[in-house]
Amino acid sequence: MTQHVDGDHAHGILLDHADRKVTGPLEDPAVLAAVVGIERLVVATGSTDMQVLHAALAGRPVPGADPERVAALVAEAVSHVVSGLIRRSTGQAVDAGVVNPASGGYEITTDATLLRAAVRAAQGSIDAMPYYSLRYGERGSRFATTDSAWLISLAALPESRAVNQVQWLSRVLAARGMPTWLLEIHLDALVSEVRSVADAAAAGSLPAAADALAVARRRHVDDELVRSADAWADEALGRDLPVPRSGALMAAAIADERAGVTRDDRPLVDWLTDPERVETEVATRLLDVRRRLLTSAR
Repeated sequence: MTQHVDGDHAHGILLDHADRKVTGPLEDPAVLAAVVGIERLVVATGSTDMQVLHAALAGRPVPGADPERVAALVAEAVSHVVSGLIRRSTGQAVDAGVVNPASGGYEITTDATLLRAAVRAAQGSIDAMPYYSLRYGERGSRFATTDSAWLISLAALPESRAVNQVQWLSRVLAARGMPTWLLEIHLDALVSEVRSVADAAAAGSLPAAADALAVARRRHVDDELVRSADAWADEALGRDLPVPRSGALMAAAIADERAGVTRDDRPLVDWLTDPERVETEVATRLLDVRRRLLTSAR
């Protein structure tokens, strides 16, 4: 089978699943890739209408949607379904590698309904925090999706085990410049999305995991200080902010350092103040805000 035929086949599978009707466990990697691809288009187009999704897949304009973004998502979805077809032919298991080849292939939920919820929560978190896209780009978006789908797989674990797993992920992400506060927000969004499509029990231990992260952060940086951090940064930099919510991000990174999640806040601060990205004066004012936060955090 040629790559061209594979692409046509993959595109057909995406069209077949634009109705979003498949439910239950997804054992076919090509179908799992299609479900993820379609749901990302749902978020990008703001529509669950099958005709709108067919238009997006056909390359036709979708009112209100970024055409370049939609085209990139369609191309990526086709690529992932092609990979799924290859996996299908070789009998490989379904894992995160189907839609995120860089993941290493960790476990994710295969329940179609919950997988869609995971995609929506991931993209919603990214859209709410421009820092993700500015720093991590499309690679970050793919990891957000598969991390979200992995987090859902923790819901059935006892609370203590789920909390331990989430705390492990928080350390990994914080070391890469993503303060634990961001994971806290993502978990809240994930719980909300899951509860919107299933009964409350489907969220399982995830609310406890989110609470554990919030409690640990608030010991050092409470919600009021997070809000104050944004106000201080906005006042000091205005339109020169390196990224929206720079103040809150710095406060959250300080909370991680105080809680022992990271050794220091440099993974975030070094990026915010990188001389290749911001002028020296901007970096100086940002570091002044950081010093104010360091004295205000517990």
